[in-house]
Amino acid sequence: MKNLLIKSAIASGVVLSLATITRPAMAASFAVSIENPTVQTANYSNLVNARVQNFDASALTTGYSTTGFAWADGTTNVGNYTNTLIVNQDQYGGAGGTGKYFDVDTNRSGGQQTVSTLNLTTAQSYFGLWWSAGDANNKLTFLSQGQVVQTMTTADVVSYIAKLPNKTSYYGNPNSPTQNTGEPYAFINFYDVGGTFDQVQFTNVGGTGFESDNHTVATSYKSITGSIVTAAVPESSSVLGIFVIGFVGAASVMTRRVNKKSVLQLS
Repeated sequence: MKNLLIKSAIASGVVLSLATITRPAMAASFAVSIENPTVQTANYSNLVNARVQNFDASALTTGYSTTGFAWADGTTNVGNYTNTLIVNQDQYGGAGGTGKYFDVDTNRSGGQQTVSTLNLTTAQSYFGLWWSAGDANNKLTFLSQGQVVQTMTTADVVSYIAKLPNKTSYYGNPNSPTQNTGEPYAFINFYDVGGTFDQVQFTNVGGTGFESDNHTVATSYKSITGSIVTAAVPESSSVLGIFVIGFVGAASVMTRRVNKKSVLQLS
């Protein structure tokens, strides 16, 4: 009987340990940062194998599409978007004040779209976007092999900007400063620390719209740049914890977890 208990305990420890090896690579959290006011592109010199989607290609027609479109960079197949809404530049979006931009908006899509998805061909560790006419109802979800590795709302970014001494510099469309002065515009960086992701979901809750442009991915990065909104927690401690649980468990047996355009208040 004693030998059976020992074998069962060791087996349970091994199963818990194997879970850390077979699960998708992921980080306990992401580091999130914003660039200086008026910056509308990523810091490309800091990124490795960076790819940018600016939605300005002539092949991309405006309007809502359930099938979406493929993202190719030359001969490289970066991935594909599904359930998409492309809009011409206006006071709410369009980096550089020209071209087209990406949106998630129940009203503009005729009530058909609340979530849009970017499926990536190769796992990435960085994602950035020019977040325009921002509000706290915008949400990003990062997945790896079908499993959610991080979910973030931009409410933290809104709160962070509101506390900055230069907060007014982020409000209003930088391409036409007198337009939409009640909402922030900023380039946001998302760094997956210690892991990767292969899918990004863009969600808008409440029908306020989620406008963005210059979506940027990179397989890796040299350092975390910009003003940090949220610091990451390294994954190693959580991995170690699972190993410890498994082997401590074995030892214990042997011895006996609306409207878009509502004005944000500056405080």
